[in-house]
Amino acid sequence: MKIESFIKRLNATELGEGVTNDTYIAIPRDVDLSQMLENQQAMTIFDRVEGVLYTPENSNIKYVQTGQNNQERISGLGQYFRRVSANVGDEILIEKVEDGDRCILYLDFNHRDVIVFQKNKDWVEILTPQRMESYKTGNDYSMDVIYQNERVKLYVKYLGQKMKKKTSPADTAAYDLLIDSKSILPNFEYLDYIEISNGAADRRLARMKTYILSLIYTMNAGGDKK
Repeated sequence: MKIESFIKRLNATELGEGVTNDTYIAIPRDVDLSQMLENQQAMTIFDRVEGVLYTPENSNIKYVQTGQNNQERISGLGQYFRRVSANVGDEILIEKVEDGDRCILYLDFNHRDVIVFQKNKDWVEILTPQRMESYKTGNDYSMDVIYQNERVKLYVKYLGQKMKKKTSPADTAAYDLLIDSKSILPNFEYLDYIEISNGAADRRLARMKTYILSLIYTMNAGGDKK
């Protein structure tokens, strides 16, 4: 038996909160799903969350190689994201199970209670503002976190309204992340996602791992691959 799994942690753009309102999963450049999924073919895929079978007759979920800058995505997920009430930082799983001549695609979904920021040039945007309310102090926020294996006080300082790009249709609330009065933003790259595990007893701040790709072969009793 062969099991191929791709887990993607969702961002705001994928959830349709960008300028185009598209809903999809963006495939990172260093991930190749072309052997796992068929290009431009609506999938027959079973959702483990609600026991729903999506088919070409009732949905248009498909893997798309756009041909533009080698971009790849899984599109047609608006209906699914609404059904599962998807939020930024949540995980969606696409899994292919092959057992002999039998091949099945699965969807699964995991809600994660995380606070997510995205770094711009020298500031961050809060992508999950509703999860920050209990830490609010005026225009700023304050909370205890574990960062680089140390328990510290994190200050999320409001810097004002800024434009992400010159062509942005609206400005965005901009913040700095401070520990001991020093910004930690130089430790992160432009457009990095930064997350805090909000529901845990020990809130941990780290760069968000955006995807997990795995391939598993199971063996039969004789030691051969099944």
